[in-house]
Amino acid sequence: MYAKRMTLMLVVVLISVFALAKDKPRYKSVEVKHFTQVEGVELSPQFSDFLYAELKTELKKSGMFEEILTEDEVVDPADAERSLIVDGSVLEYKKGSVAKEVIIGFGAGRRSLRAQLNVQRRSNQSNLLQKELKVKTSSRVDEKLLARQLAKSIVHEMKDQLQSN
Repeated sequence: MYAKRMTLMLVVVLISVFALAKDKPRYKSVEVKHFTQVEGVELSPQFSDFLYAELKTELKKSGMFEEILTEDEVVDPADAERSLIVDGSVLEYKKGSVAKEVIIGFGAGRRSLRAQLNVQRRSNQSNLLQKELKVKTSSRVDEKLLARQLAKSIVHEMKDQLQSN
């Protein structure tokens, strides 16, 4: 009886230790920079601010980082190895067509956005992730929601790639 109880307590302690170790963020901080737009992309000037705010929100929700830093915020040199920088650029934007979306359906007329994502380690600027992402959504969605979808896609990609590194 005593041995069973001790074994059970040991299992509970080990599970707790592994759970706490898993929940601790692997990275100290991430600096989010405003994404640029290549020439010819017809998004409003506010889109970059929408994406910046949504990306900070989604990164905070992800739990991957202890701190979400604003652009050009200083980091303690001791933390630089565990700190990342996220930036990128919007390469292409197609605003879509409500008429095509309603009449044709099957994804025709949808709004799309193509962006380049770059994630670097702050200490030595080594690239941890470079990827082109594409987001498609209804042509009736405004730029704020489009920015939110892109931010979610970015964070999802970061989780997938950075957890395996």
